[in-house]
Amino acid sequence: MGIFTESHRRFRADVREFVQKRLSPHAAAWEEQSEFPRGIFRELGEAGYLGLRYAQGDGGLGLDFGYNVVLAEELCGCRMGGVTLSILAQVSFFLPLLARYGTPQQRRDFMTPAIRGEKIGALASTEPSGGSDISGSVSCRADEDGDFWIISGEKKFITNGPIADFVVTLTRTRPGTGPHGMSLIVVPTGTPGFRVKETLKKVGLRTSPTGWLIFDHCRVPKDFTIGQPHLGYFYHTQNLFEERLIAGVTAVAFADLVLQDTIVYLKARNAYGSRLSKLQTIRHRIAEMLADIEMARSFVYSVCETFRDGRLDAKRICMIKFQVIEIAQRVVERCIQLFGGDGFLEDNWVSRAYRDVRVLSLGGGTSEVMKDLLAQYLRL
Repeated sequence: MGIFTESHRRFRADVREFVQKRLSPHAAAWEEQSEFPRGIFRELGEAGYLGLRYAQGDGGLGLDFGYNVVLAEELCGCRMGGVTLSILAQVSFFLPLLARYGTPQQRRDFMTPAIRGEKIGALASTEPSGGSDISGSVSCRADEDGDFWIISGEKKFITNGPIADFVVTLTRTRPGTGPHGMSLIVVPTGTPGFRVKETLKKVGLRTSPTGWLIFDHCRVPKDFTIGQPHLGYFYHTQNLFEERLIAGVTAVAFADLVLQDTIVYLKARNAYGSRLSKLQTIRHRIAEMLADIEMARSFVYSVCETFRDGRLDAKRICMIKFQVIEIAQRVVERCIQLFGGDGFLEDNWVSRAYRDVRVLSLGGGTSEVMKDLLAQYLRL
């Protein structure tokens, strides 16, 4: 039946209106300031956008995954990759973990306020000493102290970390046991010993705060453990597939938006006595990029449809994470070339897009790791 219905199309119009009224007009200012107002989360929560597919009992709307796809695509229309990432991190990074494995009390204390936009959360797994190799690099430790955990260590590259009210933290609770000895523990950022060491300065995604976090003997109740102790690595890696799938959705949406703006520019720009859009080499390049985008979108939609129906196609999500995203990056880079000197100007949003989409082949597992993981699935 396809992933979208008439209800999804009506929802798309609503989200587009919100983006055009509340986000897009502020793009230049927020990019210049390298931040965006925290209050946007509350507005999104009031509109129901942060809890689209979560249970109504937890404050959500109980809708299907197709609505998340629409949200991700339409947020790209704000032309700020950072804002898009920060909002989708609230929706897809830690909330699925609380929805699947959280206790009723955890969902009341953390999930429902996050869905309402009253609290901002973050997922902290990556550490300064290692990136995509989570099982081998996590040294952030949680030691038992009666009914409490004492958490010590560092996390780096954490989206929304500097503004978070709580951090879902992957910790090592059984030293020396590899992936079988990690737990996911909620750490409120008001906990003594927690601090933001640094808000990281990045090449792109300037409107998304990224943090280097310190846990210095943070004492939190064991009741803040999500799911079963020592199984956190498996919960986390399973959840990463949704993050990677949504990354593919946004990559295609950004590439398509950049291409459409490029076409408008080429129709208005003249060279050698003709519009640039009339030159054969330009027309062929546009046709190639459009074909790439349409093929990538169809592939992503097909995987989103299976995900919506409760089937996790891990192999094809790995393909999306490297192949689709690299296609989108290539499209944006080629569009910059077609803009000529204008594409190199700071106030041209396509230059922001060029910086912002670059992270998509790094975060959530690098392209190289995805290719190796796919090879493992194929038993190579």
